[in-house]
Amino acid sequence: MKKIIIGIVAIILIIVGISYFSKNPSQPISKEPIKIGVILPLSGDAAFLGEAAKNSAILAKESFGKTEKTYELIFEDDQADSKKTVSAFRKLVDVDKIRAVGTGFAGPGNAIAPLAQKEKIVHFSIASDLSIAKDKPFVFNHWIKPENEASVYIKEAKKQGLKKIAMIASNQQGIIAVRDALLKEDPAIFILKDELFNPLEKDFRTTIIKAKNEGADAFVLMLLPGQLTSAVKQIKEMKINVPLTSVESFEYDPEALPLLEGEWSVTSADPAESFTASYKEKYNGLPQPGSAYVYDVIRILMTAFEKEETNEGVAKTISELKDFSGVTGTLSVDSDGNINSKAVVKKIINGKFVEVK
Repeated sequence: MKKIIIGIVAIILIIVGISYFSKNPSQPISKEPIKIGVILPLSGDAAFLGEAAKNSAILAKESFGKTEKTYELIFEDDQADSKKTVSAFRKLVDVDKIRAVGTGFAGPGNAIAPLAQKEKIVHFSIASDLSIAKDKPFVFNHWIKPENEASVYIKEAKKQGLKKIAMIASNQQGIIAVRDALLKEDPAIFILKDELFNPLEKDFRTTIIKAKNEGADAFVLMLLPGQLTSAVKQIKEMKINVPLTSVESFEYDPEALPLLEGEWSVTSADPAESFTASYKEKYNGLPQPGSAYVYDVIRILMTAFEKEETNEGVAKTISELKDFSGVTGTLSVDSDGNINSKAVVKKIINGKFVEVK
């Protein structure tokens, strides 16, 4: 009788256990994938950057290898328009149920950073405006520190004996951050430094004429894709033969490249050769500016999700990141949530950007 009772109790416990775990699966047989949203300009003037960034994100996910957790990248097009970034973010959060999101450019990054913080969605931006992540534990940024770019630029300008550099800059948050850093580093070397152009403006003739009349010995052009080509053409049409320089912008407007042979700019250092080779092998082309940063960001996110189950845990893990081996260098997150990379001078030689040693 005792054995029968024990047997009945055992059966009841098994049934209860099966019922409990079917309703409360602590280790479900098939886990939902961890969804990472990626908002990029996949159409419009910056589409070539967005497509290369998308390719790099896919490459990063594939190179990570198989683990017990699965990941899904969900791409949305914002055309580098902040309003569209917000709409894309809401769709990714409300419909797709993402755990993390990546953005490109300062405007889009700033637009959703407070939303991501409020929703406790881990957000990684790739932009020149380092204030995006400040005081937001769920928000991070990976790019070159504007102060570093400014220091490298001024050093090269003085090396070349430049004393009156006319500034033509677009009214865009990332560009403003770089402009402010340049003016803080050495305000006396610049002229026409107070005007900012609407991002849609493509007529710079009035400012170019002012620069010529004031004896500018160079231009620093910090403009968006489409704008840069217009400005360079207008300078050349007026037969103003002075150096054309930039911080970052030259690499973002391929149409202008044939007009900029021999000119120089300050931009990011080349990524690891292994990344460029892998990208070329998979896509039969070369990565674009920012591509390697996207690659590193996706791998950092996946590495953090491998260690943690909650978004809070993932954000904390990323905030403590030290000496991560990335294709853009050895990466660490500072106290403001930024990963800062190296700035270098590159000269355009035979249509290619070559680092000046």
